[in-house]
This record gives sequence, C-alpha cells and structure tokens, in this order.
Amino acid sequence: MSELQEHLSEWAVLWGRVRGAGPAADGSAVLIAAEGEADAAEARAQARERGLQPVGEQVLLTAGTAEIAAAHSLPENAQVASAPMEDYDVAEISVFDHPVCGGRISVGETAAVIGNLRFETPQGRDAYEPALLATLAEEAYLHGAHTLILIVDPDEADRYLASGWTAAGRVLSFGQA
Repeated sequence: MSELQEHLSEWAVLWGRVRGAGPAADGSAVLIAAEGEADAAEARAQARERGLQPVGEQVLLTAGTAEIAAAHSLPENAQVASAPMEDYDVAEISVFDHPVCGGRISVGETAAVIGNLRFETPQGRDAYEPALLATLAEEAYLHGAHTLILIVDPDEADRYLASGWTAAGRVLSFGQA
C-alpha cells in the first residue's frame, strides 16, 4: 500500500477543506488509486453496479514541501497577504493593491493539500503561480508537513510535472445517477 493510501483519510479531508466541501452526499464516492495499481475501467464498472456515474477524473500530484517553498521568490512590485481560516489558510498576491492570484492550503500531520487556486488572467498565472505555490508551501513547511498534494485536471498536469511535481495517481469521482 502506498503512503498516500495509508494517509487517505487525512488528505481526503484536507482536500475537501480547500475546496470548501463538507462531507460527501450519500451515495457519492471518490476512488484514489496509485498509477498502475487500478484499472479505471474496472473502477467505473464497479461504480455503475452501485448506481454511481463518473463525475470527474483528476491527477493527484505530490512534491516535497521544502523544494516548492524554496523554488520561487515573490516578483517585484508584488505583495503577499495570508490569513488563517477555520479549516484552511489563504494566500493572495496583489500588485499595487490589485489581486492577481490566490489559493488555499489545508495542513495535516504529514501532508498539506493545496487547492482553490485562482488567477485573474492567464498571464497572471504564468507570472505569479510559482510564487503563490511557494508561499503556500512555506506555510505547510512551517507547520511540519513534508509532502504537498495538488489535485489538477489531466490537461494541466504536464505544466506541474515540468516544475518538480510527481504524478502519484488518479482521482476518480462518482455521484448518484
């Protein structure tokens, strides 16, 4: 069993927190399987047998907290603001008091999940995403979490893989038919 599967209950809760999601509705399910350990077609078949339909497929990425925290500094003319919330921390980068991006992080004992990333423009994403991720990672590092988890759409995975993240598995989501 992989480390992610051993700590599923921890990071699944953290993932829900950064997404602003409470407990799953009755009949909903999420299957997490390490790359090569489960056949997506088999998982979909099992879900159909239980009256569930696929509602999404994403890629689970991991990275070392220290590596992402040290990777990028804040760009010139930018300021960062962060605040602890009840279930997660938020960070926002602004330029001349105009927000350009923001995100959330929920920190557990062994890992932290980053989510709810938002960017005002595609150019802002290219310019500020590394600094935003570094800011969120630093928060996790300060709380002792050594692993970062980021769950993204399949078409976004390559950009993260090129910057030091590792694909650890797929997240298949199912809901009531």
